[in-house]
Amino acid sequence: MMKTDIYQIKTDKAWNKLYARIEKDGLSKGTVLPDKHIYIKRWSLAVAAVLALGLILSVSFLFKNSNSIDPKLLLLKNQESSFSLVTTLEDGSIVYLAEKASLQYPQHFSSDKRVVKLDGNAFFDVAHNKAKPFQIETKKVHITVIGTAFNIKSNNKSPFELSVRRGEVIVSVQGEENDLHVKAGETVTLHAKTLLLSRTKDTEQFTHYTERMRFKDEKLGDILRVINSQSQDLQIQTVPSLENRTLTVSFSKDTPETMAELICLALNLQSVKKDNIITIFE
Repeated sequence: MMKTDIYQIKTDKAWNKLYARIEKDGLSKGTVLPDKHIYIKRWSLAVAAVLALGLILSVSFLFKNSNSIDPKLLLLKNQESSFSLVTTLEDGSIVYLAEKASLQYPQHFSSDKRVVKLDGNAFFDVAHNKAKPFQIETKKVHITVIGTAFNIKSNNKSPFELSVRRGEVIVSVQGEENDLHVKAGETVTLHAKTLLLSRTKDTEQFTHYTERMRFKDEKLGDILRVINSQSQDLQIQTVPSLENRTLTVSFSKDTPETMAELICLALNLQSVKKDNIITIFE
């Protein structure tokens, strides 16, 4: 005999026992008892609903009580092992996320400041806005910039480190009042709540983010702006009607010409090159 048959027999016995108890206690007088199998079906659905509700409440509780996720912010995380995940923020700032790095940011910045949260390594190219400072919160350090390019290492495997490629960055330890100004060509490292300043030794760390890039559901206009920021000799442009077309694409040490070809293949577009400008059109 199969296990399901045994369970069915036990279920029938249980229902018969329940029915007998109802009859004995006189609870069925004036009431038509429905078929017991209907009760079983409804009971199963009720149990499933309770379990589903419990799961939803549990997940909601976890998210509500998690210190790492702010429900008011958008979350972007790079799951790739060898590509930088590139995104453009509302103000035009570009963020290159390394593997397993995550960025929390608002869909719209406030009127007086631009605040994001970073966990992991990332390269920032911040759009200049003196009246609206750009602030980055990590687990241990607070960073304030106006407009600059710099690399942040804030994973759990090594001490916090920030290297400035262009401009100037203000760094302070969370909970501390002292600030440290870091200029282009300088690197600051955190050791036991102390910020140490030195000359940048690894100058190749910046280009590491731009060699292998992945864009996920990014606007074509933003993708081209990222590509153009890395190439002075050849620029790619498109017509205004195509700038908001979204695209998911990866580049691996590709030239601007190859990038333009890949974009055209993905969106079924055309391109033409004249002098040092490639134009993409329908």
